[in-house]
Amino acid sequence: MRNFYLLTKDNCPLCTMAKQLIQRMALQQPVALHEVDIASQAELLEEYGNLVPVLVREHDDAELKWPFGDDKLRNFLEQ
Repeated sequence: MRNFYLLTKDNCPLCTMAKQLIQRMALQQPVALHEVDIASQAELLEEYGNLVPVLVREHDDAELKWPFGDDKLRNFLEQ
């Protein structure tokens, strides 16, 4: 199973939308999605405060920044 991290923060409607997009994606291989609240780490908050949601692929630390549509998201999750 491949691991992904969704960088989020409280009261973020775009983060909710991103999570829903990821969860309803029909993929050939399952993925594990881990949510990371950027407010819990000062360096993450500074770097990503205005960028969330951001999806991070664990095996290569590649980032997919919002907005992402179905095709872009599928390609990122399947790499």
